[in-house]
Amino acid sequence: MTEPPKHKARRLALRTVGGHFILGCFMCKLKKALTYDEQVDRLEQFHSLTVNDRSRAIEILKSVNYYRLSGYGIGLKEPKDKEKYKKGISLDFLYSLYLFDSNLRNILIHTIEYIEIQFRSRIAYFLANKYGAEGYMDLVNFTDKRLKDGSSVHSNIINNLKEEFERQKNSPFVKHHMNQYNGHFPIWVSVELFTFGNLASLFSIMKEEDKKAIAKLYKTSHSFLISWILSLVETRNICAHYGRLYNALLKQAPALLAKHKIYRQRLNKLFPVILVIKYVLYNKPDIWNEFYRKLSDLITSNLSIINLSFMGFPTNWDEILTA
Repeated sequence: MTEPPKHKARRLALRTVGGHFILGCFMCKLKKALTYDEQVDRLEQFHSLTVNDRSRAIEILKSVNYYRLSGYGIGLKEPKDKEKYKKGISLDFLYSLYLFDSNLRNILIHTIEYIEIQFRSRIAYFLANKYGAEGYMDLVNFTDKRLKDGSSVHSNIINNLKEEFERQKNSPFVKHHMNQYNGHFPIWVSVELFTFGNLASLFSIMKEEDKKAIAKLYKTSHSFLISWILSLVETRNICAHYGRLYNALLKQAPALLAKHKIYRQRLNKLFPVILVIKYVLYNKPDIWNEFYRKLSDLITSNLSIINLSFMGFPTNWDEILTA
């Protein structure tokens, strides 16, 4: 049967780009590029966004792409017209949310960095002393988990590591081990080349008794610890790539202690991740207190613009985090 002409423009096709299949529309057209003045006009006229100072609005758009700023408009649109902002919402307001989020990411990434480095150190020390310098290369020392395509998780981790060796081949410590040790890397060296995600994967395939030994250092179970680490990996990656945390939905929902399960919301938000940071730093009160102080200062100085529920924060968030 011949397809009706009016549907041809909408016909979707499966095509390949760079070896990947994508779903596209033959007749879809990209939007016309707009000048800064035209962007301001569209924001005012089409999206009903308040612009208090046109010159300042243009300067904001020159420093932050509106496509990035628009993410902070989620939840601020008219219920019956998702193209238009609620009355009184301004470009300056969206920009203030962006600046808040930027500062939030900076606070988080430095603390997560400490946790990540500590986790690397503990994994490397344990594997080195139980299985030897290169024991991490041998699948026999891990569980043989498989991905959906049948490939070994362990082999994927090691292949990723080898690719990193090649990419970092001009780094002094990589050169040293290539030349001095014929390309053999002990775990305490190679662990520094693992991505945080690959390190989490390595922990996930460790033998159960080994995972329990690592989790004991955090006074928790290994099932809780892996969920905590995965949530921190996601948050860290968002921070590192300048993504949005404010009013964002996170994919990795961390396991919470029984007293905190009430804060595990249906829509995954940031507050459970903050609780995870508190759990992990239980024996590092100085680091936790510094993190909390910066977080508290940032939140309290921005209470006039932020919506705590957008981040999953309860009204008594400060009591919970200082308990």
